[in-house]
Amino acid sequence: MRRLPFVLLLALLAACSGTAKPDGDPMTKASLAPPTELTAPVFYTDANHANSVCQANLDAAKAYRQSILDCTAPRSVENTLTPYNNLLVMLDRTLGTSDFMANVHVDPAVREAAEACQREAMKLVSELKLDRGLYDAVAAIDATSLNGELARFHHLLMRDYHQAGVDKDETTRQRLAQINEELVANGQDYSRNIRDDRRSIRVAPERLAGLPEDFVAGHPVEEDGMVVITTDYPDLFPVLTYAQDESLRRELQLTFDGRAYPANVDVLKKILQLRHEYATLLGYANWADYFAADKMAKDGKTIGDFIDRVASIARPRMQNDLEQMLARKQKDLPDATVIEAWDRLYYTETMKKELFGVDAQALRPYFEFNRVKEGILALNAELFGVKFVKVDEPLFHPDVEAYDVLEGDKVIARFYLDMFPRDGKYGHAAMFPLLSGVNGSQLAAGALLTNFPKPSAEVPALLELDQVSTFLHEFGHLMHQLLSGRHQWVMVSGIACEWDFVEVPSQLLEEWTWDHPTMSRFALHYQTNEPLPADLLATTKAAQEFGKGLFTMRQLFLAGLSLRYHQVDPSNIDVRQVLLEVLDKYSPFPYPDESHLYANFGHLEGYSSAYYTYMWSLALAKDMYTRFEAEGMLNLETAAEYRKAVLEAGGAVDAKVMVENFLGRPSSFDAFQKWLEN
Repeated sequence: MRRLPFVLLLALLAACSGTAKPDGDPMTKASLAPPTELTAPVFYTDANHANSVCQANLDAAKAYRQSILDCTAPRSVENTLTPYNNLLVMLDRTLGTSDFMANVHVDPAVREAAEACQREAMKLVSELKLDRGLYDAVAAIDATSLNGELARFHHLLMRDYHQAGVDKDETTRQRLAQINEELVANGQDYSRNIRDDRRSIRVAPERLAGLPEDFVAGHPVEEDGMVVITTDYPDLFPVLTYAQDESLRRELQLTFDGRAYPANVDVLKKILQLRHEYATLLGYANWADYFAADKMAKDGKTIGDFIDRVASIARPRMQNDLEQMLARKQKDLPDATVIEAWDRLYYTETMKKELFGVDAQALRPYFEFNRVKEGILALNAELFGVKFVKVDEPLFHPDVEAYDVLEGDKVIARFYLDMFPRDGKYGHAAMFPLLSGVNGSQLAAGALLTNFPKPSAEVPALLELDQVSTFLHEFGHLMHQLLSGRHQWVMVSGIACEWDFVEVPSQLLEEWTWDHPTMSRFALHYQTNEPLPADLLATTKAAQEFGKGLFTMRQLFLAGLSLRYHQVDPSNIDVRQVLLEVLDKYSPFPYPDESHLYANFGHLEGYSSAYYTYMWSLALAKDMYTRFEAEGMLNLETAAEYRKAVLEAGGAVDAKVMVENFLGRPSSFDAFQKWLEN
């Protein structure tokens, strides 16, 4: 699963949506000059540094707020919207970095301090979006006198103030603020419980039959004669994909599905209850309706209808996939009657090999990590007309790398790569927005985080093709964050588009996985330097279609689950029972008693009811891909138009307008339906 952790904070910001990052030289209450220009994020060196940077930025934000409230002159852009934008810049510097540091820093004390910073910042956010004085100041500006992005900034402020409940009575506003504070704390608990619950199993070495040689070499036998396998992705996915021992696959899958249980059961219930109360106080039927109001979908019913529409197309294919897989499984286990969740990757891979002659392990030697990294950087630099220059600076861990983004000779952004697993680090793949670029105030910044196997002098790090696709996916998010970073108003900068559009740039960039002219540039055998054969990639693409029905229905199950949890009355919710009801409607797999997905479904904290966005965005991405497919995957003119229409736009225009600007027509479901059916 892929997650944009900071998107949650964007949503909770409501009237203050943007990203966040601490400043090493913040302005004080005594000075209301613009924020000191920031060219790179300030990462915390220790807990005291985290506390001081966080407090300085929050003090600066409060000073801008007070300057707006103290103003007695007629309301104008200069005395109201500009200091409001400066206020949001200081919050942007606080929230983005504290979120990242809480998920990656090697020092637990720093992670704890970063979480405390997030709580304080979100408390201020809650106060801001319910501050009637600020609202009155913004509302007093004549909207008809504004145009362009300034008009949109004002419109978004007004929209989000109303959605936040600023017009409610004082008692209701106080309760909304209290709920916001509790949601931040409980959300942190839910994520931390998952992140810190790193589990492992000990297995006899002979049970590793079928796994790649480099995997086995990287898991030496311990003194007791056993091998340690963890729930980290670099262990989990190879075992689920290649291990011939079904009991090993089952054991590791259930160990993975048991993380954060039972700790997160009550935490999840509390989150659902708080969200429901918040939404109903604002006049919505439930959280799903509230959370969808500012997105393309607009309401929970539209989301549910979309999920069911896709399910009606994908379900027949799912049934066919299951029948073929079960017949194949029965060759190994004649008494088998069902395909389990831990069978999906193994038998998908097995049948690709047998039906198409495709062996994923045969591709791995072509995807040595360092070559893949350099190749993906080169591809994006070429497509989008920029240069990436590595920056030599000390960071919070020696594995982390920094790069400046240059347009000509001018630095326009910075990004970081944090690619390998370690204790205390966020366990999935994600792009963390660090700074929303604002002209004259700060350069855009983001971090790409994965948990790929780490190369060593003895053992090369060979990636799966799916991991290459994941790298491209997250780099799509990264380019969106960085190239939309030259706006004046922070609310329209960065990945500030509607949330159900935010996966489009990432899912679109995945399509380059299948373009041989692109892949052949860096997909070179790590021993012979021979390029990846075109026919092998083409056959792999054809084989990739097998299991699509299972994959799609699994995604719809997760989308349906995240939606349903936020539509039912949570006062006495049985989170397991709701899961079973959704599973019966969508999931292709039975649900073992030992599984506790609801305790470690991290998207429930970050995406809440919006997991549907992956499929929604995929439908749009498939449509937009048709233009690259027709004009060339390496057509730089097409890429430049895409950069201008979508990546640079950020949140400055509606998502549907971005699509129309790039395609020259309204979006269509046709390409997505064709992909589902073929």
